[in-house]
Amino acid sequence: MGRSSLSERMIKMSIPKPVILDISEWQTPNTINYDKLVSAVDGVIVRIQYGSRYIDKHYKTHIAEFQKRGVPVAVYAWVRGVSNSDMEREATDFYNRAKAYNPTFWWLDVEEKSMSDMRTGIEKYRAKLKSLGAKKIGAYIANHLYASFNLDTSKFDGIWIPAYGSNNGQYNGSNPTATSNYDIHQYTSNGKLSGYSGPLDLNRIVRKGFEYFFGNSSTGSNTDNGSSSNSTTGGKIKMKTITLKANVNLRVSANTNSKIIATLKKGSKVEFSDIVTGSGYIWGVQPRTDSYKKGYIAIGKISDWGDII
Repeated sequence: MGRSSLSERMIKMSIPKPVILDISEWQTPNTINYDKLVSAVDGVIVRIQYGSRYIDKHYKTHIAEFQKRGVPVAVYAWVRGVSNSDMEREATDFYNRAKAYNPTFWWLDVEEKSMSDMRTGIEKYRAKLKSLGAKKIGAYIANHLYASFNLDTSKFDGIWIPAYGSNNGQYNGSNPTATSNYDIHQYTSNGKLSGYSGPLDLNRIVRKGFEYFFGNSSTGSNTDNGSSSNSTTGGKIKMKTITLKANVNLRVSANTNSKIIATLKKGSKVEFSDIVTGSGYIWGVQPRTDSYKKGYIAIGKISDWGDII
């Protein structure tokens, strides 16, 4: 066998950033060190139910543990509706079980042919979920069933498809074959991350970017246990430059518990293009060209600034 190129060897050793984990009751809370796992992930998608009748045993714990540590959470439900009305019932149950957590994205897990006309049934599910108040809805579609289901993917805000290749725990260049029209790729079910000893489903974002699917602390539920609300100015300021008077952590969201991207040294000049509030602080938003797109720097306590106009 001939030697592989350097680029081929590198891609076989890749765990793409940002790291997106999807999780269910198969990963039991008593086997997870959430503090360690949080340091290894950027966003999490939590299963809520398997059809209407089976509720995931640990979804409440998973969501609470990740959100209180500042990790944005999306949700998914395995679809099993056997009729159009049953699909709408599942959508209603899904919404009612997850709405209190303000998930950043709602995913329909379509891996089972539960009725003859899946195209119509899934659209009924999506439309019902949308009417109830879900703002962004996506479809996870089995690669080998994509063509036969023939879903109207144009109605969804995101498409998520699994394709594992050798399934060695890392991205090895094996991409979905059913379509090129996908936004998230689940590339392994044998991922390994700090904080959990078993296999994990890992995903990479292909299109639209992290914030589209997971937002920041102003769009999800990543507050400091309700001590302050998060809001954005909507990008209404011109680019500003500040010189740091101390070492400052650059974080993935406007939350003191969120993941640290880097520690910026005293004397560094930092540009920011927006201001948001969160965790009792004013944060400068740093535009970035890497996978994070934006970084957040605490530039002062809200209480020290007085009224914000």
